[in-house]
Amino acid sequence: MHRDLADPELFGNEAGEDEDEEILDSYFLDKEEFDRFYSPQKRLAFVRSRKGMGKSTLLKQTLYKRQKTNPDELVIHVKASDLFALQDTPGQSSAEMIYGWQQRICTRINLELGATLRLGFTDDSMLLIESSEIAGFRNRNIVSALFDRLKIKGAGIEVERTRISANDSEQVLSRVLDKKDVIVWMSIDDIDATFINTEHERLKVSTFFSACRNIINNVKGLCIRASVRTDVWSILAQHDEALDKCEQYMLDLKWSTTDTGRILENKVLSFFVRYYGDDTRFTSLKPGTDSSKIRKLVFNEPFSWSGRHLEAFRPIHILSAGRPRWAAQLCKLAGSDAFAKKADKISIGHIRSILRPYGQLRVADLYKEHRHQCSRLEDLIESFSGGKKRYTTKELMNHLVEKVVTPRGFPNIDGVTSEGGVVGIAHFLYRIGFITARDDEDVSGLGFIRFEDRPSLLTTKANLDDSMDWEIHPSYRSVLRIEKTQEADI
Repeated sequence: MHRDLADPELFGNEAGEDEDEEILDSYFLDKEEFDRFYSPQKRLAFVRSRKGMGKSTLLKQTLYKRQKTNPDELVIHVKASDLFALQDTPGQSSAEMIYGWQQRICTRINLELGATLRLGFTDDSMLLIESSEIAGFRNRNIVSALFDRLKIKGAGIEVERTRISANDSEQVLSRVLDKKDVIVWMSIDDIDATFINTEHERLKVSTFFSACRNIINNVKGLCIRASVRTDVWSILAQHDEALDKCEQYMLDLKWSTTDTGRILENKVLSFFVRYYGDDTRFTSLKPGTDSSKIRKLVFNEPFSWSGRHLEAFRPIHILSAGRPRWAAQLCKLAGSDAFAKKADKISIGHIRSILRPYGQLRVADLYKEHRHQCSRLEDLIESFSGGKKRYTTKELMNHLVEKVVTPRGFPNIDGVTSEGGVVGIAHFLYRIGFITARDDEDVSGLGFIRFEDRPSLLTTKANLDDSMDWEIHPSYRSVLRIEKTQEADI
């Protein structure tokens, strides 16, 4: 049991999309709002969230569930980079880029269809098979190989087989799916993986979503699922009105404190059942029913936080900002610390011990996720280094003026202008999760108000803060040497 604390599989793969499908299914937490995302009745759907929330994991789980319950369906998972590698469709206008996306998506589906067909005798099916062979998706069909070598000569006439080219992949796909009783599911991930906020990049990414709408309207038997980061979408929506029509297809992915607890319980129980399948101490446990017993297999509960004794998942939820990937990283670091110190379970002390390396991961993620929104993000964040953890609204504004604006001028932040003053900078820090509002009236002692909870704060002078103060998120405090607080408050 002690050695299991350092096992990297205990809290699952940090990149859920890299997890084994059956293992992922064993601990994946389904929610009611996912039902429509799984359903073929909803032919187009996008999942939107911050990094680390599980967008890619949901896409993978969706295809797994479809394939498991409907083996005859064709499921295809690609990354945006895979589509760009398929064909070059140059163009700078919105219409040209939409057409390019449509061709790339349909070309990939056609290649996959060609790889599944046994024999093709219609022009379209032969074309799919041949295209798939050329792209390396299947071994060459023996009929195709023989026909290539066949020449009929007589009376001075040479008959050769003529190959048909695919000038419009969408038309070919539409004709094939119209004739076949098959449903194709395609998930497209990382469309915004390398997004930089330039006019070309905005056009390239925003036209993808319009292209998906067009394909769904033109091609029957096709379901498309894709993901996008919340911050990227907010930028795209400011510049492309056509994206208003895509809002109806959006699923906003978020996890509550209770959800974080259930995810951790599912991962822990899945691990012990997989590795100790003959031990009834583990196989008899049921998720939800035996939550406390499952947690206590690895956590030394209760955890002391803000002078209260709480279940382990509550502080973990706060420190991970509700992101399953961050929670997994936090627990793995704490588990390794517990193992090194020869502890049998993870305690709050082990959590505290690894806050600096954990904070380094969080700051690095913050820069990677939001640098495209503010080129001086590092300077903005580092201005709080060595300072205090809590600010009144007035103190926060004064800090931004004295440490940011006065020394180097107003930073260039997407959607924020100097005319609006430093309130806009504060709102940006709130939006990206670096600061949170602190509700001291919350009797649980966990009163952190995130942007997702109250997005209107720091936007209107009539009610900037709802009488609340602002705190640097706990995950950043140690690495930035934010003022030492009481042991119980991390």
